[in-house]
Amino acid sequence: MKFPNIKNFAGFMAVLLSAGALLIPYAQEQKRDNIQAAELPEITQNTISDDYQNSGLFDSQNMHVINFQISQENWDAMISHATEEKYVSCDVEIDGEVIKNIALRPKGNSSLTSISQQGSEHFSFKIEFDHYDQTVTYHGLDKLCLNNLGQDPSCMKDFMAYHLMNDMGVAAPLSSYALMQVNGQDFGLYLAVEAVEDSFCYRNYGENASIQLYKPDCFSMDSLDISAMMDYEEGSSLWKTEQIMDGSFYADSESGDRADILGEMLKSVFTPEQTAVAALQYVGEEPENYEALWNTAVCKPKKADRTRLINSVKILNSDNPEPVLDSDSLLRYFAVHNFVNNYDGYTSMFVHNFYLCEQDGKFSMIPWDYNLAFGSFTYESAVSSILNPEEFNPVPDTGNAMSPEISMINYPIDTPVYSVALSDRPLLNALLSNPEYLEEYHKIYDELLKKYFENGAYQKLYTQIHAMLQPYVEKNLTFYRPEQFENGAEAMRNYLNYRSESIRRQLEGDLPSTLEGQKQHSENLVIPENLNLSDLADFAALLPELNSDLIMNILHVFLQDDYAYTAKGAVSAVHDYLAHPLQLAGRIPPLMKIPYIRNLVIQKAAPFLIGMALLTAGIAVTVSIIKKRRYSDDYQ
Repeated sequence: MKFPNIKNFAGFMAVLLSAGALLIPYAQEQKRDNIQAAELPEITQNTISDDYQNSGLFDSQNMHVINFQISQENWDAMISHATEEKYVSCDVEIDGEVIKNIALRPKGNSSLTSISQQGSEHFSFKIEFDHYDQTVTYHGLDKLCLNNLGQDPSCMKDFMAYHLMNDMGVAAPLSSYALMQVNGQDFGLYLAVEAVEDSFCYRNYGENASIQLYKPDCFSMDSLDISAMMDYEEGSSLWKTEQIMDGSFYADSESGDRADILGEMLKSVFTPEQTAVAALQYVGEEPENYEALWNTAVCKPKKADRTRLINSVKILNSDNPEPVLDSDSLLRYFAVHNFVNNYDGYTSMFVHNFYLCEQDGKFSMIPWDYNLAFGSFTYESAVSSILNPEEFNPVPDTGNAMSPEISMINYPIDTPVYSVALSDRPLLNALLSNPEYLEEYHKIYDELLKKYFENGAYQKLYTQIHAMLQPYVEKNLTFYRPEQFENGAEAMRNYLNYRSESIRRQLEGDLPSTLEGQKQHSENLVIPENLNLSDLADFAALLPELNSDLIMNILHVFLQDDYAYTAKGAVSAVHDYLAHPLQLAGRIPPLMKIPYIRNLVIQKAAPFLIGMALLTAGIAVTVSIIKKRRYSDDYQ
């Protein structure tokens, strides 16, 4: 492995925080993203139906009330063991209707650990109506998720994405807002989301449909090559990152190129082999090559199911993939997915946050988890939401390169992949490389714009939802202060307007619809005003221990009055300290005054020192015993 020089290493250190904001939480809880494969109970008309879609629960015009009637003992046990995700029994009252003896548990991945570390009780939750009695449902609904709206100051990202998917005819979860209560006391504002399980399948595919659901995910901390971040050669991720930080790469404003720092950093730790299976690339006929899919199957796939899936993946990667494509469903899914710029999914490095539906050998996709959508998956959003921009400017000087706002608003609809090649995402590539599908894809976008944006429908929906949520935010029933919510909501409103304008220009040919085209001709880019994507992001919630105050204290120690409190200043500081390491000696005393650092050193150093002391004592005793025995033997 090649090691970068000091200056290159400085650039790496300056952006490592933003990569860590994503990698660390995923590493902590990645194992929970694997759904336990199990045989689901047989769906019968007596237990599962689609009546719940007309029950009123998913009426988005009103705030619903979900009140859990639970003993203090069960609540305390559930909260104290939240990360174990164990169910407890309780009753639930939904808009005045009581369902007895249901099961409740916390749910989540990185958010579950983060909230637990904060000592908070405001987890996301999952309700299983049929957990203890398979005949119990809520008007035919077997399971319901309650999303705590974390990592989303606007409180609207999942709601808007799911509703737009449903409006465009995609098989997507139903959702609505709900006030969660515990024994009659207001607890928090939540988004009620239909779980993608039995009832969902019945509603979307019918009672006797033969389908298999998978939840692909390429992320595995055990297989990541973190050392790849340190590789330095021209064209490598680290090289590009350093050039971006210096403002000397992607600096030609006429090129329209992207300065995707976060993408460059993250994609360096993912190998093609890691993402291949989740991305549905063909990796041979052996079933064991597809363990990443079998392990995340919603229903335990039988041998015939596995054989059929592998054969479909093989056809997908052939010269004629059409037989395995549910083309209309997929085109509609990707039209909405790419409209909302979700690069924490199939179109990015992580290849997750979606369900793969296989029915009679054909593929379609079901959306899931859009709290990092609407362009908020960027370096600038990540670091700005962690650090205090009033004291420290975390955004590097990128010269004349695109801002993340310009980049995301204008992201081309015909090459909608983030820091990966379109050819490495065969499900999307099979559609967009086919002229007939591409034409249909554009027609779907035209339908989307005319029906929901150019006539003001979603702007009206936004206004309604904003007004409905506002009183609950003001009552401190979310993670966000009222001003954070207002800034996030305004960013959402601006995003919807600017994104629809950019896509219309792409459809009309006024703005190129590919990355290469926009690189050559960027004169018609939509320039968003008063849009800050960091207002839609909350990466700090993923790192409760590395809060803004702690990071600013550390920066004060290392920067003091010698360096500017900017990304460039931090790069210069790291450069100088690595070139002159003796200067660090003077920074150790003030660094040890920071309680978190001091406790961390004690926690890490004390066990080591105690262990070394015990080992030394053990060796000394052993040597002493050996000497005594030898002395005794010699004496005898």
